[in-house]
Order: sequence, then C-alpha cells, then structure tokens
Amino acid sequence: MEISAETSAALAGAREQLVGEALAALEQRDQAGQHGSSAAERRRDVEQLFELVERCVQEGHADPILLPSRQIAADRFVAGVDIAEIQATFAALEDVLWRHLAGTVSDERRVEMLRLMNVILGTGRDALARTYVSLASHPRNPLQGQPPLPGAVTPADEGGAPAEPSVVSTTTHGRVGVITMDDRNKRNAIGARMANGIVAALGSLRAQNMRTVVLRAAPGMSVWSAGHDIDELPRGRRDPLGYDDPLEGLLRAIRTFPTPILAMVHGTVWGGALDLVLSCDLVTADETATFAITPANLGLPYNTTGLLHFAGRLPLNLVKEMFFTAAPLDALKAKEWMVINHLVTAAELETVTFELAETMAAKSPMAIAVIKEQLRVLTDYQPIAAQVYERLQGLRRQAYDSSDYLEGLKAFAEKRKPVFRNT
Repeated sequence: MEISAETSAALAGAREQLVGEALAALEQRDQAGQHGSSAAERRRDVEQLFELVERCVQEGHADPILLPSRQIAADRFVAGVDIAEIQATFAALEDVLWRHLAGTVSDERRVEMLRLMNVILGTGRDALARTYVSLASHPRNPLQGQPPLPGAVTPADEGGAPAEPSVVSTTTHGRVGVITMDDRNKRNAIGARMANGIVAALGSLRAQNMRTVVLRAAPGMSVWSAGHDIDELPRGRRDPLGYDDPLEGLLRAIRTFPTPILAMVHGTVWGGALDLVLSCDLVTADETATFAITPANLGLPYNTTGLLHFAGRLPLNLVKEMFFTAAPLDALKAKEWMVINHLVTAAELETVTFELAETMAAKSPMAIAVIKEQLRVLTDYQPIAAQVYERLQGLRRQAYDSSDYLEGLKAFAEKRKPVFRNT
C-alpha cells in the first residue's frame, strides 16, 4: 500500500497539469486531422480516464478501470467513434503519467510504480479492445455478459449478416496461452484489425492467469507475417509510424505484458513483423524462417523507438546491414546472430516451443514479471537530449513528406521496383 499512497500523492497535486498536457498532445493529433471528437469531448474522456487511474492507484489494483473501459468502448462504438481515437486518449495520458511519475516517485519505488501504471492502463486498453472486437461481431448486444474471447465467431443476430471471421484466435494448453494469427488473405499483415485482435487476446489470456503466451501463425501458412499493412499507412504529410499507430500500440502491449511471450516462427517475417518478433521475449523457429526489415524499400523512415528495439536486441552492424539492404536473413544466420533462441526442424517446432513455454510457466510468475519489467525499463529508456530528438524527428519528417515515400508506396501497390530520386 505504500507505493499506492506515494503514487496517489504524486497524482493528487498535478491533476490539472497532467490533464492539460494530455489534451495538448491530443490537440496536436487533432491538427493532423486524426480526431473526430470535439475539444469538450476529449477533455471529458481524459478527465474520466484520469479519475479511473486514481481510483486504481488508491486501491492498488486495476479492477476499477475494467468495467468503465468496457462501457466507454460500447458508448463510443455506438457513436461511431473509431477505436484508434479512444486508444489515443489512453496513449496520451499514459505518456504524461509516465514522465510525471518517473520524475516524482522515489527511486526505490519507481520500477514498482511504473509496473502498477502499466497494469492499470494495460487492463483498460485490453478491456477497450475486447469490447470493440466483440461489438464488431455482435453489435446489437454490446455488453450482454462478458465479451467473448478473440477468435470466437459470434452468431449473427436474427436477420443480420453473418459475423466476419476473426483474424486472431486464442487457445490454452494448461498454463500456456496461444495466440494464432490467421489472415491468409493479407498474409497476416498487421493493420488495426490484426493489432487490436492480438491486444485483446493478450487481455483475455491475462484474465485467465496464463503464465506464458505463444504467438504464432496459423498452421500451413508460409508467411508468419507480411509486416505492417501497407494499405493503412498514411500517404504523406503525417508520421507513418506515430505513437498511436496500431502496430506501435501492439509492440507496447507485447513489451509490457507481465508474462513471457514466445514468438514461434514458421515462414517469412517481413518489415514491422520483425519488430514484433524482437519485442517478444524469446523466439523459436524452424528452417523455413527468414527475417527482413524493409522500410528502405518504401522510402519509409523507421521511428526512433523501433530503432531502439533493434539496437537493444541485435549487434549494431547487423542492424545497419538489415535496414540498409532490406535483404532477408535466413534461419541459420538468424540463429548465429541470436535473433532466434532455438532453431529446430519444422517437425520439432511445436514440441520444443511448448516445452520451453511450460518450463517458464512452472516458475514464479511474480519474479518473472518483475525481471521482465526491469529489463524493459533498462533497455527502453535511453536518455536523449530534447534538441537531438527534435532534430531526428525533423529528419524523419523530411523523409515521409518526400516524393520518394509516395513513390515507394505506389510501387508496392503496383508490384514494381520503386524509382527513388532523393526528393
């Protein structure tokens, strides 16, 4: 309770300041044409969410945010508000709270406090995503009972259209949860539907107290994931990999999830999907696995956070070669460079993966959660001067505002090689 008391005190005197900073961040998003709600509605949402966070902190757990988040999702869904807009409110407030609390809470309690904040806001986001997934399949009864597990196809209402099959499903094996990506039409490309489905699946597995999670592609697929859904990238004059991009939200959910997540890779991994694999805690793969990071093929300036993920995980010379050439890394080289923890045959992949997952599931979940969070904080939070960050963002802005970026997207859609002119 001491951590709750200290965190509550740190929040109590800064409410207006923190709400104002979150609203300022959302206002910038609004100026980019990404918001549909009014300033008054945004303030209501931020203040409501802040109050829920305060209640959770006072009680020392995330339960108070669960049902209100479902209700918020249901209300906004009925009003036609996109899920990304509600998630942006969570993201803006989360960023503000982290910066404020990291500078005010005592050093010895900081990691514990940040973990509590992760759990609170993560629970809210998960409930939000699960409810949206449920409503997308069964909109006439938004809150009747508990939202179904992601992947469960809800029967259509009488006279209604059949529910669209989910691209994500979940199963459990003892204390091991399994999330399966199954969008064969888009080769498991990660757009809003896929990303939100995985986030919702994580929430449902956490609610079932799964000790380990395996992330995989559906059996029989030769592509693990084709990366970011190119069709959902903005066409210039807007950061293509901003904080509220669905893939970015998924990466944060993976990295802050309190239990180990294993990527089980059969097939090719492209672009942003490699960031997803590297954000998982361990990787098992078979001889069919290849890995490529391809933003240079599109003229897309990768974001600083993503580069930090790679630099914290792989040797810098390998990171440069992969980004500069966009050439795939085969399974043997990926094992040599420690992209993969365990390289086995396709016939052995499931057995080895689940044996490893079950071994971790038998260990202390509390100890593992703390160690995972410590490692994330130690590797994710590298100090950088504000003017340096602004310079990097300025360079990125020049790239995604360029004609080369538009040419890369156009060439991809037309299935031809791009002609880059450095303009």
